[in-house]
Amino acid sequence: MIYTKKQKVSASMASSDECLSILGVFGIVEDAITELMGELKIDGVTAKEKYNAFWVFTKNRVRIFRKLRWNEEFVISCFISLKSLVKMNVDVAAKTTNGELVFYARVEECALDITTQKIRKLNSVGVDETMLAETPSVDIQFCKFDYENLPVLEQVRVRSTNIDMSHHTNNLEYLRFVLNTFSIKELETRQIKEMEVVYANQSYENDILDVHKTSLPNKDVIVLQKQDTPVVRCEILF
Repeated sequence: MIYTKKQKVSASMASSDECLSILGVFGIVEDAITELMGELKIDGVTAKEKYNAFWVFTKNRVRIFRKLRWNEEFVISCFISLKSLVKMNVDVAAKTTNGELVFYARVEECALDITTQKIRKLNSVGVDETMLAETPSVDIQFCKFDYENLPVLEQVRVRSTNIDMSHHTNNLEYLRFVLNTFSIKELETRQIKEMEVVYANQSYENDILDVHKTSLPNKDVIVLQKQDTPVVRCEILF
């Protein structure tokens, strides 16, 4: 199945430059995937109620080709592109109404058992081979990047509004912590071309996260860490 949706860049998605924000891009990706899974009856609510499980994103890589301006229309296409025994990739493509590719994302996700917190086989939470849609139109590969021994920039506390329906920190809230390490000027002048987020562990309300960051001429690496445990790793290419 290919899930499609036509929408506009709303005010809540826009950043200070009057264009779709990076947080807005990741929000669109998350919404498209959850809506696709809702159509397939394998969404988070169904997983919880029917299979005693919940979904987690493990990796998310987005490539941005150009910016969308406020109120500009675009079309989303979302589909499951790869499935293994315990993980699947879901791709999201955004195009203008003229067919110009704006951004492309690939998300790796898996299901965890609510009781044991262990990874579940996909066929135990309703996923089958018929749900795969097509060969991806953009070749996006998840990458390994160096994230050890980064200096600590600041600390953030996970608050109640950062928590999602699985009672852990929402994926987008980690991105907010990451993007808040940049100034407005940096976000407006340093165009982000590609961004990968690795969700390594979970965090919960009132957890303190150390924000580690290093900056290179064309790349920044940010790690959110709870004590000695990496929670989120992020690579941003400019």
